[in-house]
Amino acid sequence: MEDARKARKAGALYLGLVLGYSYALGLMELILQNGVCYDFLAKTFTFVPVLAALITRRATGCKPAGRLSLRVWKHPKAMLSCAFGTGMLVALGAALYFLVFPGQYSGVLALDRLVAGAQPVDIGTPPVFAAVCVLIAGIMVPVHLIELGEELGWRGYLLWIQRERHGKVRAALINGLQWGAAHLPLIYFGFNYSLENPGAPWTNMLMMMAVCLVLGALLSYATLATGNCMFAAIIHGAVNVAGELPVLCSVSGKSGLLGPNPSGLLSMAFLAAAAGVLLFRMRRRAKE
Repeated sequence: MEDARKARKAGALYLGLVLGYSYALGLMELILQNGVCYDFLAKTFTFVPVLAALITRRATGCKPAGRLSLRVWKHPKAMLSCAFGTGMLVALGAALYFLVFPGQYSGVLALDRLVAGAQPVDIGTPPVFAAVCVLIAGIMVPVHLIELGEELGWRGYLLWIQRERHGKVRAALINGLQWGAAHLPLIYFGFNYSLENPGAPWTNMLMMMAVCLVLGALLSYATLATGNCMFAAIIHGAVNVAGELPVLCSVSGKSGLLGPNPSGLLSMAFLAAAAGVLLFRMRRRAKE
């Protein structure tokens, strides 16, 4: 009973710190409208969850079962699936978007949109583009490590508390929704999505909740299956890196509600399918 009460207190404190930080800066930006609070929130968003976890652990004494190990090479199948498999799902989602909207595929990787002065790169056919997505998703280890800031908090700490209270499947879904809610102040001001989208910013915010629910399920599964949130960081980093490539190949150069980045409904289709399969597997194993 005492441990359960401590865990509830820890979960509430963690969410209060992370959500409070995000919404406080969002409210300040709404009042001041000078871009300073938004920029600060965008730059610090990745690192706040791990700080919140450390503060919560210190304040409550709640130390859940999650752990971190950088020695992911000891589990090569999981490592390769998280890195290159994720890149493949992103590439397939982008291919689906460009198949539905063929006029949006430029055949050129417009690096000049990402880095000033860079030259566009001709990548020719969609299979070449897919290969680029998969390769970049797998090898960008620095980005994987950066994403540990979020993953240590959300999956490495909070998820394990939620697992004890709600079970694995419900914990994964709740965790994803709460993670999505933390993003909403950023999305309101145009993060990840174009403010020219129909119904923006509200439709953008709704789509981000759906994206976080899907990705949260994948990240939670990887963490719970391995006991190591580093695998979630690999998936997270792979999505963020490979996920920025499709829009650089689009004619419009904008991330819409349907795609081409995996934050769109069409482009996240394969990620959503994978999440559904893994949640079903997790539920089935829980009944055995």
